[in-house]
Order: sequence, then structure tokens, then C-alpha cells
Amino acid sequence: MAESPAISVAIPARNEADAIVRTIRSIARARSSDARLEFLVVDDASTPERSAAAALSAAADELLQEPRIDIRVCSLAERVGVPSARNQAAALATAEILFITDAHVRVSPGWDELVFQYLRPDSILAGTVTQAHTNFRGYGCRLVVPFMGTYWNRDPFEPLTPIQVAACPATILHRELFAQLGGYDPGMRVYGAAEPEFSVRAWLHGAEIYSLPQLTVEHRFKPPEERTPFLQETRPFMVHNSIRFGLLYLSRPGSLQMLRYYSRKFPSVFQPALQMVASSNVWERRAELERTQLHSFYWFVERFALKNQIDGPII
Repeated sequence: MAESPAISVAIPARNEADAIVRTIRSIARARSSDARLEFLVVDDASTPERSAAAALSAAADELLQEPRIDIRVCSLAERVGVPSARNQAAALATAEILFITDAHVRVSPGWDELVFQYLRPDSILAGTVTQAHTNFRGYGCRLVVPFMGTYWNRDPFEPLTPIQVAACPATILHRELFAQLGGYDPGMRVYGAAEPEFSVRAWLHGAEIYSLPQLTVEHRFKPPEERTPFLQETRPFMVHNSIRFGLLYLSRPGSLQMLRYYSRKFPSVFQPALQMVASSNVWERRAELERTQLHSFYWFVERFALKNQIDGPII
């Protein structure tokens, strides 16, 4: 009988042929135990020449030399976006532990031992995100209202300090907990807001998120020449996702404040984003969450003494 993997590594990828092999090699070689790893790569409709499948096929002989790893690639014909790609990767996983990351990362040595030491069935571990050749270190994130996005925590925490949001390149939890929480909101489109929504939902359903500062994930952030066209392409979806996030949890006055913020901040994409929200299941989703969560959003506000963007009270 084939040995079951100890950790499943879930990786969404879109046009990541240049990075995916290095990422898998880094994660595999940074182990300090003999844990078997399973890599689940969901290629989100990449162009043929930049697909993960092509890159991994070309490097197959090299990767076969890495001990105790398995690699599975799911290539999608149509783009579904990062949240749905993560969900599909998690659905393919077979290990008890799920390490959710990106296709362009390097991890610190001994990351697997830290996971085995600190992970609990009802908790989520948030690794520290770094950037090569800079002093940047993000110790998880905190929620920003009414923006419904996040700011990085730049000051270090003691290990296992509760934090609000686990950053997407460094999220570790039991696969069963991920399934119980329902994964990332399937109503989130393409890019943006899925990670803070998932983290808030986890807290409200009784799970807890802890900083694990000694586990670091070096992440490749897009340089300006890539980031600008990327944001132009994805901005309507990012605004849609943030509005959806707000409407799922905020009060009516808080929702109006959030809508006013986005109408002024992004007037050119606000209307189409709002139309996408209006045609979605946002109200059914909100009702479902209110039926199943253990705490209200305002429990979360009080739990973390959350203030709004101008250091005022949350409406």
C-alpha cells in the first residue's frame, strides 16, 4: 500500500512556469523531517508556454530526485481565480495537514517540524512573509474597515500570539478544519479579499489563528511593471470581492460607509463591481453565515479592539 503524505501543499498557479519548479524544490529541501509531501498544483488557465504542467514535465527527471514527494497537477481550461484554485487544490489533497501557499515562494529550513510541533485541530498557523533583498517582514495581517482589505503586521509577535488574518502564502491548518469552514468563499472572483474573509469566518466559527514568526515564507511580490497592469485587470474583481466581504458581515450603517468609500475611491469600476455583487448570492450567503457562526462580527471587533481606518469606532 502506498504511503500517505503527511502534508499536502496547495498551490494555485497562473503563468508560473518560471517559478513553480523552484518553489517545489525549496519546500521539499527545507524539510528537517522525513515527512512525505504531496504537492497539489492547480494551473489556472495559463498560456501553454507558461503553464505549470509544461514546466513540471520538463523538470520531471530533476524533481524525481527529491525524496518522498508526490506532485499532482490540475490544469483548468478556463480561469477561475485564486480563491477557487486554492479550493480545488485543497479538494485534491489527501494529507491531514494542509499548507496553503503560492507558486513563487521559498520557505525556511525546518518548516515541517514547526508545523508538527504547533498545529492543533482547531487552529490555523500564520507564517511570516518576507521579501528577498529587503527588510520586509509581514507577521500576518490585520483587517482594515471600511476598506475590507488588510495591512501587514510589521512588528514581530511572540510565537502563538493570536492574530486577525493569515496571509495567503503562509497558511497552515488541518484539512478537516478547512473543509468544515467551507474553504475560501466560492463567491469571491479572481483576486482579492478572500484571505481576510476566510480568516474572519474562521474566528467567528470558533477556530483561532496564531502567528508562527519563526516559519518564514519568502514571497515574490510583483514589481511595478507587472503590478500596474495586473491591478488594472483585476480591480473590478477586487472591488467586487471587498464589497461582498463587507456586506457579509457589516451592519447596515457600516455597509453604507463601505459602499461610499468604494464609490469615491474607485468611481470607474464601482458600478460594474456593484452589479456583480447584486447578481450574486450575497444575501443568501450572509443568512447562512449568521445561522452557523458562533460569534457575531462585532465579537471579532471587540476581540481585537478593532478600529476603522481613521482610528475611529466600527459602525
